[in-house]
Amino acid sequence: MIFVDSHVHVYDCFDLDLLLDSALKNFQEVAEQHRTAQNPLSYVLLLTEGKTESWFQTLSLTLDVNRQCQITENWSAVDRGEVESLTLFRNDFPEEEIHVVAGHQVVTMENIEVLALFVRQGLPNGLSLHETVDRVKELGGIPVLPWGVGKWFGKRGKIIKEFLVNHEKGNLFLGDNGGRPCFWPTPNLFNLAEKTGVVVLPGSDPLPFPSEALRVGSFGFSLQENSLHGDSPTKCLKNALLSPNVTISPFGCLQENRLFFLNQFRLRRIS
Repeated sequence: MIFVDSHVHVYDCFDLDLLLDSALKNFQEVAEQHRTAQNPLSYVLLLTEGKTESWFQTLSLTLDVNRQCQITENWSAVDRGEVESLTLFRNDFPEEEIHVVAGHQVVTMENIEVLALFVRQGLPNGLSLHETVDRVKELGGIPVLPWGVGKWFGKRGKIIKEFLVNHEKGNLFLGDNGGRPCFWPTPNLFNLAEKTGVVVLPGSDPLPFPSEALRVGSFGFSLQENSLHGDSPTKCLKNALLSPNVTISPFGCLQENRLFFLNQFRLRRIS
């Protein structure tokens, strides 16, 4: 099985050992019930780096002549030959791997966020929604419109609804995240997506606070497919998601109401 967190930021305030140890622990807790000798497991973090984030690029430039590097005291990385992904492993448990896949988060002219999954090349902000989604697909990526607090209301919500209804099935995804509070009703666009056959990809979407590194890998989805091929994990996962018969199984819990309000207050203090 494949376990995926589809909305991951690596902020400068994060302790990388804490982030990666937490991601591995969170994945393992979800996956434990599925582990058998005949059912190998794969763990994947899909990066969604904003304009001030460049962790994947920095990590790629750190690789030595053997296409490996030690990135923290406990974790190392290896390049298996795919430009969009690196494989990370704990030095004391090298068999427990996490595949990290490049991706970006951009903001359109309409002030709508778009995730460009499986895309190493940066994209400009300020293009129209149509242009941005087309650009993501031209680069071989998967476009995702992620839910965000207040970002699907009013005019923006109407634009996304129209775009969703008129868009070709299988080439567009919506995104949920673990920062959505328990009291928040299921967004109407998620209900529309279910009716129109659009897949919703959950991800943790950590905020830029040190403690948020603990949440990576705690909210996402699993796929029943066999584990990823070691030499082409990105291609395997992308093909699985773009399959017309793809079925995902979400995992993780929505955020506690108290923590949600606390985080919103903290965000407004740093903005």
